[in-house]
Amino acid sequence: MRVLSVLLPALILVLASAGLQAQQSTPELARTVTERPLKITVDQRQCGLEGIHVQVLGASGGGFDDAQASSGYLVWVDGKARILIDAGPGTALRFQESGADFRDLQAMVFTQVHPQHIADLPAFVLASITAGRTEPLPIFGPGGSDPQPGLLEWIDLAMGPTGAYRDLADIFSGFSRAGYEIKPTEIDHSSRSRWAGFRRGDITLSAVGTDHGRQPALAWRVDVDGIGITFTGSTANRRQLVNELAAESVILVADHAIPENARGFVREQFMTPSEIGKLAAQAGVNRVVLTHRTPRTRGRETQSRDEIRHHFHGSVVFANDLDCWRT
Repeated sequence: MRVLSVLLPALILVLASAGLQAQQSTPELARTVTERPLKITVDQRQCGLEGIHVQVLGASGGGFDDAQASSGYLVWVDGKARILIDAGPGTALRFQESGADFRDLQAMVFTQVHPQHIADLPAFVLASITAGRTEPLPIFGPGGSDPQPGLLEWIDLAMGPTGAYRDLADIFSGFSRAGYEIKPTEIDHSSRSRWAGFRRGDITLSAVGTDHGRQPALAWRVDVDGIGITFTGSTANRRQLVNELAAESVILVADHAIPENARGFVREQFMTPSEIGKLAAQAGVNRVVLTHRTPRTRGRETQSRDEIRHHFHGSVVFANDLDCWRT
């Protein structure tokens, strides 16, 4: 009993100390309640607030190895994003990061109805429901060619009344819950004639059909107060129709998907660097922006630049997401 009476206080002290240590080592639960509304800060330093700029939303030709969005570009006029060219995967996020306001867009245009060029259109449509836009938004793209769908069929399959995202169908009508209507128009990609069916103030759009294997494709030109910017899209340019479209443009945004030594079917779909150089020289542009970059061309920038400069002596730059250039 004497031993127990001596040890008991010591045992109680040890247990109490252990309990205190356990209590002290137990972490407090982190608070997860957001006390203030989420604020997103965008950085518009890539593009200035004055003049005409071209910004890359997506410089990739697709793939998992470059951490870049697929094809997408903005034309800015005095700090407002006015024309969106293509909406490949990832471009909706880059659009937010650029600081662009969906309400400022005057048109969306597509070089192809292909995932690398249009996959994010439903994401733009969904996000726009709460954007506060009230003006109708025209969008333009190529017509179909068996077995490839054109813009109107693709929209119907994706966002039509019986489409995959049928809950977005009403945005293509005058009764849209978004408060504005999207008005799509197809352009004949098989014609050799230049389409020039859009003008809004100082901005005009023109397009011409191009060669891209069996895929219907268009090249686009945006003119702002007489200053031209041409987007080749994915094309082999075998019919040389892009040359006239791009004539006297300040900037040529060219898809650079294959190296000079590429062989086989891809040469029926894309221009080699030397062909890009010849196009730029003949069109008399000031700068070539190389985009739609693929694993075939990444790491070969020096070779590509050298091939282009055999024919074109202006500025040659390789695009990355959110890069911006003033015209």
